[in-house]
Amino acid sequence: MKKLFCLLLAVAMTLALVACGSGSNQPSQPGQSGQPSPTGSQPSEPEQKFKIGIVTGSVSQSEDDRRGAEAFQQMYGEDMVKLAIYPDNFTEELETTIQTIVNLSDDPDIKAIIVNQAVPGTTEAFRQIKERRPDIICIAGESHEDLPEIGSAADLVCNNDFVARGYLIIRTAHELGCDTFVHISFPRHMSYETMSRRVAIMNAACEEFGMKFVLETAPDPTTDVGVAGA
Repeated sequence: MKKLFCLLLAVAMTLALVACGSGSNQPSQPGQSGQPSPTGSQPSEPEQKFKIGIVTGSVSQSEDDRRGAEAFQQMYGEDMVKLAIYPDNFTEELETTIQTIVNLSDDPDIKAIIVNQAVPGTTEAFRQIKERRPDIICIAGESHEDLPEIGSAADLVCNNDFVARGYLIIRTAHELGCDTFVHISFPRHMSYETMSRRVAIMNAACEEFGMKFVLETAPDPTTDVGVAGA
């Protein structure tokens, strides 16, 4: 739910940013910008056409992200929201991931692109987009790349507070009566700074609440074993 909230928050902010940036800078003429027309009637403002591109993983990789994007597209229509999916094995298919994101900028009506989760390759994709279409707003949700790196290319980066959740999860488990906490992950995730810091806090919190902390390793779903193996 937090990932879904992050995605929807990013989309809502994008709508606001795109709407603010779509105003006309043309000087006022009779019959425009609220001035009376020769007939005395008040003309309607011309409709600004724009689209938003949303890139997520597949249903098997991150179902909540994908379903949230589909729900948003259903709400606003396919003529306004375009969806794309990065490869399940994004670590091995880096070029495909980058190209999937960049391809959205081919549509001249695309004014914002959101990548949630911002898997490896998102930073490079955003840089390529900015080179060809600096008018596009680039938003990263839950970055898998270093925050200063993705921040150098994105207009906005939205991340859950993974570090604080390290304590809150353990405290909640303690309140529910748990005496052992098992954290299951894999080396790629553990190499992320936010993940490793969260695990360290979880371990310390377990000591504080008198709980046993167990760290287990599972197969990485982006390797040859796939999601089913993991």
